[in-house]
Amino acid sequence: MKRVVVTEKIHPDAVAMLQARDDFEVDLLHGDSGKLAEALSSANAVLVRTMELTENLLAGSAELEIVSRHGVGCDNIAVDALSARRIPMAIAVDSNTTSVVEHVLMMMLALNKEAIRYDALTRQGGFAERGKYRTSELFGKHVLIIGFGRIGKRVAPVCKAFGMKVTVADIELDRTFADTIGCDAVEDFRPILPGADYVTVHVPLDDSTRNIIGKQELESMPEHSILINCARGGVVDEQAVAKAIVAGGIAGFGCDVFSTEPPPTDHPLMELPNTIITPHNAAGPDESMRRMATYAAQNIINHFDGVLTREFVFNAKALGL
Repeated sequence: MKRVVVTEKIHPDAVAMLQARDDFEVDLLHGDSGKLAEALSSANAVLVRTMELTENLLAGSAELEIVSRHGVGCDNIAVDALSARRIPMAIAVDSNTTSVVEHVLMMMLALNKEAIRYDALTRQGGFAERGKYRTSELFGKHVLIIGFGRIGKRVAPVCKAFGMKVTVADIELDRTFADTIGCDAVEDFRPILPGADYVTVHVPLDDSTRNIIGKQELESMPEHSILINCARGGVVDEQAVAKAIVAGGIAGFGCDVFSTEPPPTDHPLMELPNTIITPHNAAGPDESMRRMATYAAQNIINHFDGVLTREFVFNAKALGL
């Protein structure tokens, strides 16, 4: 019998998948972090959303064989500690890609069209002031996509469909795919910043990407440019962004993720009108939540059935897969 710990509430279809196995005992914690250490002590598998699995917590999980993430980011999990014990860190590949891509385009369009400010203006009786805020078309504009992985590769063709010029940047660049969809491709994004009307970031958070967009990069961007971060909090220096917006260095910022979550109520972005900030819910649509849960559950099932493939293992390289 394998004991599977589910740390937080997930879609009931995924719970049903796990409970349907007669060789699984499923322990639902419902987000109670106070029960986590005890649950880990006898767990063979953990399905986790946002709860932190620190190195100290994992040290008490002698029976652990797999951790499966409800999503794709693993910065809330001590992955190195898992790798040292040769435990796979499974991720729900492509489960939330469509939702995040749509969120990026929602932010891009809303900021570009000043949708929020014009909505408020109309409600306040300012119908005649329809030209108060400057707007423009996406067609013909230049978007720089930093990070050309699963999500970046989906953002690019959508932007192309709007008639935008697209440049993609990645240190491990898939030039063949970029050529196929008609995008310019570079390894170093910084020389492209001065000519970018929009910049959207799609990189994981690690030591090499922390504050990849900071004061220096913001100073290189045009005053009319718009920055979007639906990747991970910490890859963009939020304080520097707020200062750049106040100073007129860039025109707007769309942000779904923060370096500290939830962000403090006095966060400087809270008071800026030309920003859209959302509570890390780009992957929140019903369809995405079901996919993330069921993919995460399936990864646990596949592991114990001996059919979990490398594509779904975040630390595959460290494990030599």
